[in-house]
Amino acid sequence: MNVKKIFFVTLLLCNAIAHSCEQKSENKNLWITVFIHGSFSLRPHLTIRNILKMLNDTIEESIYYRSTEINRRDPFFYKNQAMSGLGLHKVDLHHPHNNAAAPIIAASFEEISRHIGHEPSDQYYTFGWSGLVSNKLRYLESAFLHQDLAKLIKKIENEGYKPKIRLIGYSHGGNLALQLGALHTTKPAPQQFYIDELWLLGTPIQVETDYLINSPIFKKIYNFYSRADSVQMLDFFSFKRFFSRKKFSKRKNFKLPEKLIQIRIKITEYEPKHNNKTMPKPPCNDPKLLKKYFNPINYDPGHFELWFMGWTILTYRNEFPFYPLPILIFLSIIVQNLQDNPDAPHDLIAHIKPVCNSLEITPYHIRKRSYHKEFSFMDAKLLEHMKYHAAKFVPDDYNLEMYNQKVYGAMDIAEHEWKEIKKLIQKERKTQKTMAAKINLQKNNPKFRGHLTPIDQKTTA
Repeated sequence: MNVKKIFFVTLLLCNAIAHSCEQKSENKNLWITVFIHGSFSLRPHLTIRNILKMLNDTIEESIYYRSTEINRRDPFFYKNQAMSGLGLHKVDLHHPHNNAAAPIIAASFEEISRHIGHEPSDQYYTFGWSGLVSNKLRYLESAFLHQDLAKLIKKIENEGYKPKIRLIGYSHGGNLALQLGALHTTKPAPQQFYIDELWLLGTPIQVETDYLINSPIFKKIYNFYSRADSVQMLDFFSFKRFFSRKKFSKRKNFKLPEKLIQIRIKITEYEPKHNNKTMPKPPCNDPKLLKKYFNPINYDPGHFELWFMGWTILTYRNEFPFYPLPILIFLSIIVQNLQDNPDAPHDLIAHIKPVCNSLEITPYHIRKRSYHKEFSFMDAKLLEHMKYHAAKFVPDDYNLEMYNQKVYGAMDIAEHEWKEIKKLIQKERKTQKTMAAKINLQKNNPKFRGHLTPIDQKTTA
């Protein structure tokens, strides 16, 4: 009887192990999505001295450098965007809270991805970096991103899965991600890995890094931008160019790869005209009536509406159609439709009409407007539900007064530290001069003139 029981238990264990192995082989691909935040606000630091340091990329010994370092480590700034500590940190999207925005952003991103049938992510991470405006530092910090990703990929592979990596870089976070292309060629083959999808969101396109899109490390690149994003082009901190750009453009010895798709995000809402007294909702299926009785309102997203939650103290409009959610979480709708339609142009406009539940894909250039496809964007009820749910996590003690207190308080600390350092440097220099005078025992003796002393010279004569 005991032998039969042992045999039966062994059989069950074997079946369980076999089922587990079979299930693991079925779920071979494991998607990882990593959010990479942008740089910290420069407004309080735009002095002539700081601008010159930024132009020369020598910001290390500056109040800007130190105050940004202080702010970067303050969890207060995690409350309005997908950002956490320095390095790679896993996001717990199943337990969102009001002390950090990353969980609710990841949860919303995942909900929409599943709703439209986009490849869901098994794990979400944030990658934190200094947030300093310095191409040199972004390159150095990209090495930490490469190192963290390499460790994560190896861990996943050891578990029997095939990792699929999606990086979403906002603003200069996108440029940091691009620097992986420069690192890729410096690594031996066993240490090389590949990024399946790189999403650039409001990233300032610069000649210092734009060529890196041709690196083999990136399999697919989506560059999202908006005409209303005035911040994206304001990066002039380089002697190699005047301003940054919104799009990648070809030039001599630089061609745009087929793997690159550039997407201008356009958003339109409608309001009734004065002569409209009988039609409360826009007739989306009848363009003539729509034009006759409704005025189009442009809601192209600004720089901060691309990435931040609506409660940020930065420029985010209360009347924005997706308030308080950032455009970031809706990008998978566009990407999925592009993947389902490989004949779509690689330079296009994604025109979103929320009230019509419509997404129109058209070529960017007017002369090539032969392509036109329209898709469902998002059900209005689901959108309202997500907006309502996100509003539950508005953080406590997050307002303009607190924000300014944090930013300018860090600047005061950095300035005080810098003054103290200067005092110590001056004191050390004085000490060195005093010590040098004390140990100069030959001060009153004649100067040395070659290998012969004055006495030797007389004797020789």
